[in-house]
Amino acid sequence: MPNRPITRAIAATIAIAVIALALMGAAWRSEPSAPAAAVPYVGVPTGEYVQGVEVQRLPSITVTARRSDVR
Repeated sequence: MPNRPITRAIAATIAIAVIALALMGAAWRSEPSAPAAAVPYVGVPTGEYVQGVEVQRLPSITVTARRSDVR
């Protein structure tokens, strides 16, 4: 196979794409550096039952959004 500039350019492009995909995959699979929330989302029993199922109180969460994002 002749060593043409176009062949080398294609090989270099494929090599760069493979390296980029490998790095993206490694970043995607890595663990986060810090936990998202310090409070575990565990329900606290209230002592009430609805249709035979115990009602639990969940911790409050804060939701932040821009009004332009709401449709």
